[in-house]
Amino acid sequence: MEEATMKRSRFEFSPSAEFLQGLTRGALAQHLSRAMRLWVELRWLYGREGAALPERFSYVQWRDEFFTETHPTGEAVPALHDRHCACAKPAAQWLQPWLTPEWRQRLCQHAGLEEEQLAAVLERRLFGVTRRSLFDDFRLLVELGWLRRRGRMFERVSVFPMGLQGEERRLTPEELPLALVNLDLGAVAQRFSKPIAGVQRFFFEVDYIVRDRNIDRVEDWQDKLEKLWGRAGVPPVRLTYNSSRLGVAVRCVVYPVCCYYVRRAIYLCGFGETPDRCGQWYNFRLDRVRDLQEIDWEDESVPQGLRERYRERQLPTPDVIREEMEAAWGFDFYLKPRLMVLRFDRGFHDGYVAGTFRHETFEPVSYAEVGRLIGKYAAGERRELLLAVWRERSPEDAYYRVYVREGDTNVRMRLRAWHPFGEVLLPWEIRQEMRSEILQAYRWYVGDEG
Repeated sequence: MEEATMKRSRFEFSPSAEFLQGLTRGALAQHLSRAMRLWVELRWLYGREGAALPERFSYVQWRDEFFTETHPTGEAVPALHDRHCACAKPAAQWLQPWLTPEWRQRLCQHAGLEEEQLAAVLERRLFGVTRRSLFDDFRLLVELGWLRRRGRMFERVSVFPMGLQGEERRLTPEELPLALVNLDLGAVAQRFSKPIAGVQRFFFEVDYIVRDRNIDRVEDWQDKLEKLWGRAGVPPVRLTYNSSRLGVAVRCVVYPVCCYYVRRAIYLCGFGETPDRCGQWYNFRLDRVRDLQEIDWEDESVPQGLRERYRERQLPTPDVIREEMEAAWGFDFYLKPRLMVLRFDRGFHDGYVAGTFRHETFEPVSYAEVGRLIGKYAAGERRELLLAVWRERSPEDAYYRVYVREGDTNVRMRLRAWHPFGEVLLPWEIRQEMRSEILQAYRWYVGDEG
């Protein structure tokens, strides 16, 4: 990467629209709070305040220096515990010297925001987020070249990355201005979107299971959502949804948060009512939405809890979904997380699992650690049965732990794809589900022949 020599004490980048855009992966409007927070973190790390940190520091060391002693250390969003703590300050307080009418206008134009939307962002507590979100900030700064990773430690760089402070560069439609997650597909598309020497060399094949007769409907809903999200105040919507799980069409009133392409279809992440009326979050597959109409916030069909979130200006953002998806493996981020322990045949692991990314929590563990985890998370007779299974397995195989969303379809499909070289050891319930499926498949393919 081309770099320019900069002294650490000379971090003089203002929070311009262009600089904040350079701190995001995708649309600035969706990630504005995080971009502002990253700018504050950089200014602190490379300023006088960060001088107290050692050359190589941990997240905990930064946290203890940045926040007050009473700042919570748990996983939840910190409550307003101390007005002097960094987590109590709204974004506007951090950006006060730059909050000029010109700055506001430029940022709104660049991000496609209305003034009211920007005002709402500036009122939020910039560091009133979870520990996982803050740690993920450091991971992103490493990817962007503003920090170096040394195991569990971080180091400041002696030169700053170029390309984040220059003039605004507008992406062309061919450059895919999308919030692409899990891999930097945007960078790949930008490099190979155009023919090379007159020949198209890069092709992107996406599995899409929506039938032709429903594609127009999906595009209609996307168009309507795009218009809603472009307004100053996003209204709730009333959906008529064909629920495959319930086998009937149901009506749900939700606040539309964002869309995801997952599992070969496009989903709307909605907050409010769910088809089975359990919980507040649900991923609605757009091709199964029969009707989508915006309604007023004072409409009597709006759930009371959702209306209160609106009045308190506490409506969820896409960042909430990202945080939950990073906490456990699975697109159904609202389901209960469970610890899973997996075993892989060594040859299969070395060829198809080693060196790949599955989830932030997917990490190898030792054979001995598997026994400890079974002893901790399995109970009673199940514990003894699983320990007996563990003792029969080879210490030379590969073992992993990962947090999964219990009941998530995407995770189940991946587990099935690993048959017969991957085995679920924990939790017991998922192991039994896999066992039942394998027995059913055996009856289909072998039956009386066995």
